[in-house]
Amino acid sequence: MRVSSSTSNVPRPRRRTSLATTPLGVVVFALLLSLILGGITPANADDLKDAREKVRKQMVSAKKEVKADKSALAQAEAKLLASQNALAKAKADLNVAETQLAAARAADAELVAQLKAATDAANAAAAAEQKAQQDVSNQKDVIGLVVRNAYQQQTGLQGWALLFGADTPRDLASRMQWNDTIFDTTTAEFQRLSVLEQAAADAHAQRLATQQAVAAKRKVAAANVAKTKKLADQADQSRAKVATLVTENAKLRAAAEKELDADKKQYAKLQAEEAKLTAKIRNDGSNYSNPNGFIRPVNAPAGSPFGMRYHPILHYWRMHWGTDFGASCGTPIRAMANGKVVQAGWTTYGFGYWTVISYGRMYGANLASGYAHQSKIIVHAGQSVKQGQIVGYVGTTGLSTGCHLHLQIYRNGARVNPMRYL
Repeated sequence: MRVSSSTSNVPRPRRRTSLATTPLGVVVFALLLSLILGGITPANADDLKDAREKVRKQMVSAKKEVKADKSALAQAEAKLLASQNALAKAKADLNVAETQLAAARAADAELVAQLKAATDAANAAAAAEQKAQQDVSNQKDVIGLVVRNAYQQQTGLQGWALLFGADTPRDLASRMQWNDTIFDTTTAEFQRLSVLEQAAADAHAQRLATQQAVAAKRKVAAANVAKTKKLADQADQSRAKVATLVTENAKLRAAAEKELDADKKQYAKLQAEEAKLTAKIRNDGSNYSNPNGFIRPVNAPAGSPFGMRYHPILHYWRMHWGTDFGASCGTPIRAMANGKVVQAGWTTYGFGYWTVISYGRMYGANLASGYAHQSKIIVHAGQSVKQGQIVGYVGTTGLSTGCHLHLQIYRNGARVNPMRYL
């Protein structure tokens, strides 16, 4: 049975009224009791016709109310699911934003360290360049002094003085060596100046390179700061969105859980009705000849299976006591074997138009089948049916979300998986 247990955050839950406690329930009960106990006499025929017409009108009204409930529940479930999906996406977006923000902040810290190192290197290069330039200046002063001294000693008679001023050959050799030393010293000072000038040029180039590196680091750091601010804003927006969705989700869940409580009560009522039916089937001593076993009640594929269902939103386990067949509305529903109708009519517990047929003893047990959500029933309780006989038509009455046949199989009054016999 496709029963929606979703909720709506806008419409308030409709109070489902038990058919047994309404005027409709009283009329139905009286009508069925009269049919069971003694049939219809001419005296009360008109009264029963009027009662039947009243029942039909109120059943139409009840059907509309069930459809309205069903629509509201489906809309609520869709809203809650959409809200949860949006919340999951917002949380994922927030996680991404916070991860990116953390990475940007880590990069910012690294860039700050790199910028400091680059700035320190630039300062060191500037100091080194200043020292190199001072060394060049100092060397130029030394060379100037050497050149001035050499110039002052360079006269036209210096060569003669060197030659005739010596008293001995040895003295002459010493004077010539001293002259060569002055020349070599001047040359060496000029060579040292050349080395110092090259070092100063290298220090200048290094200073320019470090300054460019500092400028590049500053640019990258500024861009990262802007990126970090943007990511921080996005993270704040994501947090606000998550907070809003959490609040909205809480409201939707509260409304859904309120409807769920009503649905559980309806489900409990269904189980009580099923218990009565189970006792009736178990006590049925009829025996029918069914040598050919069961046939499928509709020519359609099996869909939602027998077994426990878990509501993904409300986290609520619920048993699906039958197998759904995806037949279109209006498809004929046939008796699965020879048997007798033990129940037929409108239910107040979600099955809509519902028929139960007992087949007596088959496969070593008393078996019966139940057909839910029919659009029309063409048999009545107590009527004998033949295998393959049309007993109703597929519909979507009761708590159903689309055209289908919900089939239940009872084995000695207990519901079992229908596919065991099909």
